[in-house]
Amino acid sequence: MMRVRARPLVVLAGATALASCQAREEARSTPPPAPAAVATTTTTTTTTTTMPAPPTVWRGARWDMAEDELLAAFAGEARRLDKPASFGQPRPGAASVGIPVYEIEGTPFRVLFGFGADGLNRIQLAAPKAEYGACEELEKRLTEENGQPSSKGETVTSMVTKESAWSSPRQTITLTCAEKPALGFRSVTLDYAAPGSAPTN
Repeated sequence: MMRVRARPLVVLAGATALASCQAREEARSTPPPAPAAVATTTTTTTTTTTMPAPPTVWRGARWDMAEDELLAAFAGEARRLDKPASFGQPRPGAASVGIPVYEIEGTPFRVLFGFGADGLNRIQLAAPKAEYGACEELEKRLTEENGQPSSKGETVTSMVTKESAWSSPRQTITLTCAEKPALGFRSVTLDYAAPGSAPTN
């Protein structure tokens, strides 16, 4: 009679089933892999605030400019004076920088720049021999730019002197026109004064 050896096959089948169960158990007990690290980038933005330049007073001139700054703004025109030049009456003072000739509507003006402790604080345009109508033209232009004068006056002596002034927080502008019709004499003076430094009579 022949004997059948089936035991090793059963053992082998049992071992295979055990290995399969262990693999499933390990899969259940093994934690999932950690997610890949994400790089974080922090961007810092620096904002620089630039203060706007102060408004111009006359052409490229601004209050509180130093002499060198003003000379650069009027390169080829303005120059340091050999000696201080008087602004004259009725508002005395002296200028250290000037433009010898600057023409407005056919009338030649001398331009003087006055400086205080903080820089430019006065500009004067003077025409000792003004053309007829120069004063009226200037007053019209100033009124268009600044509105009606805040004050007007007239003095009559041996000549007629008219004065118009425009006052604002930014500056005081004074236009003085003197005339002696009998002699055909006319002079025009235009003064710009910085706040707090407006000359007085």
